[in-house]
Formats: sequence, structure tokens, C-alpha cells
Amino acid sequence: EANIDVGAYFQQIKNSTGTSLIGVGQTTSSVLGAGLNQIQFKSTKTLPNGVKIIGQIELDFDPLQDNYPAWTDDTKVGVDIPVWGRLTAGQWDSFMEDNVNEALGFWGIGDTAAFVDEPLAYVKGASSAGSVDSKHIQYYNKYEDFELAIDLNAGYVDTNMVTPMYGVATTLGYKIGDLQMYLGSATLPGWYANADGAKTGTGSYKPNVYTNGTGFTANYTLGNTKVAGLIFQAQTLKAELYNIGGFAVQQTIDAWKLGFTMQKVDYGSTDQYTQYGVGANYTLIKNATVFFEAKSLGLSSGANDAMEFGMKYTF
Repeated sequence: EANIDVGAYFQQIKNSTGTSLIGVGQTTSSVLGAGLNQIQFKSTKTLPNGVKIIGQIELDFDPLQDNYPAWTDDTKVGVDIPVWGRLTAGQWDSFMEDNVNEALGFWGIGDTAAFVDEPLAYVKGASSAGSVDSKHIQYYNKYEDFELAIDLNAGYVDTNMVTPMYGVATTLGYKIGDLQMYLGSATLPGWYANADGAKTGTGSYKPNVYTNGTGFTANYTLGNTKVAGLIFQAQTLKAELYNIGGFAVQQTIDAWKLGFTMQKVDYGSTDQYTQYGVGANYTLIKNATVFFEAKSLGLSSGANDAMEFGMKYTF
């Protein structure tokens, strides 16, 4: 099975660091394709005894830049055994990241604009190390309305990158009617496999800012309305406790989908922000969507605030 996403968007984002040419809070504009373009190949073969063999690979690329390299994204191989569950190995987002950490960005299409700070992946509004994904082995099983996922993430203890250290993300899900809940807890290795190494040239491993994190999410669907809530606490290497809490809502009206997110982040007594994300997308034809999204992170001079609009087509 092959699935292909193609898209492009115009983005304006306020600079967060400042350079000799651009000051903090000044706006830069770009036409981009990164984050929307992907080729996915996957296959599942079922044996006579019901055992399934699973394989998948994804390639991300940016067709708006000439001779731009493609890089691997979600890649996995494994087996799914009836009753016993599924065991896979590779590199992809952990079950906890998909269902807990990113719970408030479910309605977004764009590369960055729809998403406020994601637990374990950001520090004070800036992208950082710490995401509970990368190289790992995952065990997953579902029994009636319960789900269990355990992700073992490979890394190292320190900068010597000699002594292995493994992080563990454990997530429990439960569904009752139209209400879906997830509780996840993760410990992180000191240095984690950097999936961006090939395209940034920064090497294959990065240091983690966090040691652990625990979060709870719930989402409820009522007709054409879906709402989600998140509470999360993360601990840094300095033993600081960061707290994030918020909600999101999506409303479908015919071919329109409207989304809104608000969350409060507490990175200490002097770093507390209220963040917002808002967006709308319109389905032109099946699998073809135009979208507009914007976010405000509450930082000084509007740093990292962004808006973007574009189009995405899947075939």
C-alpha cells in the first residue's frame, strides 16, 4: 500500500533569537513544503494462523526546494500475534506522544502554526530535545475497551555515548462510549537518538532537557463536535517541575472544519504563559484541503508566533 501527501503553504513567523539583520519579534515570511509532503509504503501479511507481519517506511521531502534531500520518518517492522499483542521495532512517534503529548493539536494540518508547546518537546516556547520517540521497540495490545502500549527508547547516559540508557513510555487507554482517555508516563535517556541528524548535520544523538513526564488526556466526540483536554507535568534535569494544561475543540460544518486550542504553561514563577492556536480548513474535493492556522505563544515580543495558509492533497 502506498500513500502520498503533497502540499505547500505560506508562513509568517516572528523571530525568537535575533540576528544582525532581524531583531527579536520581527516577522520573516517563507513559502514552504516541509512537514506536508510524505511518501509512505506499508504492508501487512496475514499468515494462516492469524499472525500478521508488519512493515512500514516513510520518506519526508520538500518539493519546493530544488535538489532537497528526502529523509526517513516513521519506519517499523514487527509481528502482531492474536491475543498476545503487537511487537514492533524501528523509529516513529511513541504511542504516548501521539495520544497524550500531542492531544491538543489533533485538528491541525499545517507544519507548525496549529501547535502550542508540546510537553517534553519544548522549553519556554522554543523547540528542544526531549521528545519520547526516536529509536525504539514497542509492545501494544488491546483488550475490549482497554489499550496498553510500552515504548522502550534507546539512548545513552551522557556525552561519552558509551553506556546505553533506555527510556520507557507507558500508556494506558480506555474508551467508554464516545469518551476516549489516555494516561501516560515516560522516563527519558540522557541522550536520545536524533531523527533530525541527517538533515541538520548535528549528529545522531542529542541531550535531553527532561528526565521524566506524566500526562492525562481525554477527548469526547458529540456529533460534529470534538473536544480534548490535557494535563501534564514534566521534570527537567535541574529537578524543576513544568506544568501544562489546556483544551481544544473542533467543529465540523459541511466541508468546513474549525479548530481552537488554549493552554496554560508554567515553566516556573517567572515563565508562565497562556497560549492559543486557531485554524480553519475547507475540503475542496475528497482528500484535497485548503487551510489557515495561527498560534500565539505568549512570549516577549511575540517570539515564535506564526500564521500560515496553504493546501494539502493526499492520494
